[in-house]
Amino acid sequence: MKLTDDHFQTFVEQGFVVVEDFYPEERRAQIAEGIRRTLPPWEVIAADPPERRLLRDDFPYADMFFNEFIIDWDLIEFVQRVLDTEAIFFRYAHNWARYPDPGAEQPRLHIDNGNNSLLPPTSDRRYGQISTWYFPEAVEENQAPMQIVPKPYGQDLSKRVLLTVPAGTIMIFNTHLWHSATVFKGSEGQRYSATRIYGRADHYWEGVSSFTNRGMHDHFRAFIGRLSARERALFRFPPPGHEYYTQETLARLEEQYPGWNARGEYDL
Repeated sequence: MKLTDDHFQTFVEQGFVVVEDFYPEERRAQIAEGIRRTLPPWEVIAADPPERRLLRDDFPYADMFFNEFIIDWDLIEFVQRVLDTEAIFFRYAHNWARYPDPGAEQPRLHIDNGNNSLLPPTSDRRYGQISTWYFPEAVEENQAPMQIVPKPYGQDLSKRVLLTVPAGTIMIFNTHLWHSATVFKGSEGQRYSATRIYGRADHYWEGVSSFTNRGMHDHFRAFIGRLSARERALFRFPPPGHEYYTQETLARLEEQYPGWNARGEYDL
């Protein structure tokens, strides 16, 4: 789906925007099926539930589908507009499954800043990162829906928006907004989400977790080798023409990321 001026204006005013039917039904079903392959539904694991009733699958994914899912140019162009820059870096991605846990304590309201930035938050929307949560299956009120407080209301939980949403909904928000999960009060089902986070390339004080230690990770190597130069720039690789590139380094890149120059974009 193309994100519109109305979506942008809502984001500017509220600090977040919720969009239903973000992808066509066929793609929504692919995402749901893919998450279920690695994070099984409740009926499969109910007899031996995970600790904290949460399972997660982090980038880089074994399933190439979810690595490629990060590169959504309609979404990235919206992030560029929100953060007022063309230069965007991918920060982090994960898939989560939350399961029934009616006796749990209510998660605390928080902003994603202590683990996202070295600087205190500001009202300037160019700061803070943009987190996107996609819900491939419907989220009911008893299935731990996220709660988020619109920007004008700070931490006033009485103004919260509870994300009980139909299947195929995305929520895009600035990480400086107050939010949390809620208790999974139901006794069956699960709440699936696929999260992708982006930020300004020049904000070196921001991030979530580094993936520079993944350069020799098999899934990461295979993924990066498939990408175009434009796509690799999202993952902090220098652009074609950069002084780093020589015959020697291009040969080494081909060894580390097979297919590196398959398009001839780095020819000297």
